[in-house]
Amino acid sequence: MDKNIRVRTIKEQIQRLTCLMLANLFVIGNSSAHDALFQECHQEHQNKEIKETEIISPVAVFKKTPVYPKRELNRGRSGAVIIQYTVTKEGTINNAKILSSTSSAFSAAAKQAVKKFRYEPAKIDGNPIDQKGVKHKFTFTMEGSDSGIFMESETLDFNPTYLTKSINKLSSNPQKAINKINDLINKEENGFHIAVLKYILSVKYYQLDQSLNFERLQSIKSSMAELEKLNQDEINVINLRSMNINAISFILLQENKNSEAKDLLEPFLLSAWKNNFHRPSIIYDITVNYAIAAYNSADYCSAFYGFDRAIKQGKALSIKNPNIEGYREAARKNMG
Repeated sequence: MDKNIRVRTIKEQIQRLTCLMLANLFVIGNSSAHDALFQECHQEHQNKEIKETEIISPVAVFKKTPVYPKRELNRGRSGAVIIQYTVTKEGTINNAKILSSTSSAFSAAAKQAVKKFRYEPAKIDGNPIDQKGVKHKFTFTMEGSDSGIFMESETLDFNPTYLTKSINKLSSNPQKAINKINDLINKEENGFHIAVLKYILSVKYYQLDQSLNFERLQSIKSSMAELEKLNQDEINVINLRSMNINAISFILLQENKNSEAKDLLEPFLLSAWKNNFHRPSIIYDITVNYAIAAYNSADYCSAFYGFDRAIKQGKALSIKNPNIEGYREAARKNMG
């Protein structure tokens, strides 16, 4: 993969993402030290490790689908809930706690469903143990429903209607939009509102001049700083953070900082693939960026499996990018 192909690919992604950005925004465990995105690329290292303790995570054997609340069904509303609980050594559920929810009705339905979950319990050296902090996301969707740009939330203080209207009213002229956003930020007190506006500001800088990486990065960093003050398990926060990380990776790839991009994206993808709390379209873009960064860092094994996973994700999302298969083949040949 030569430099020109790589840069053109990134620009194609940014242009596609920029066009969809406002439409796709928010409608919607920590990994161990030895975790890796693609175990096939680390077999030799793993075989040399001496495992003093064998730890097995809990495995779900039954999960109950929640009943769609009549109140939300009658309103035609979609929503989501992230719930945390303990899987006991008997494989049952205890201490269920709502981390993020779009309504109390969805919360109640999620709690009722999760009580019926059953697991093969976690084990240490073959002995069953209680596993705290297990998380699960329930998504409630209705065909033809429109949640707007943001998801309403009972676990995050913000005004989704105000934010949506503010963004929709922005001028199509990037400079005028930048001026308006800065004016809104100076008057704003809500942290999540500021985080969103800072993110949108970075988009407008790109539309104004694609070389304004410093300005874009400063806006994204400011957005991330605001998000750090909020509930990290809240659905809107999770999705905005992933959008910011995606934007940072674009900038790093544009500046040929491939190792930095790879180091940024690897732990994020480990968590995202494990928890499945993020929008699939965002994870697709980040997976492609990771594979590009891996290729240009001469980590051809990770690049091959990264492109391979992106191809599968793309098919599920009906995204067609004929270049990706060629990049996967180039990575395979370089693996030796």
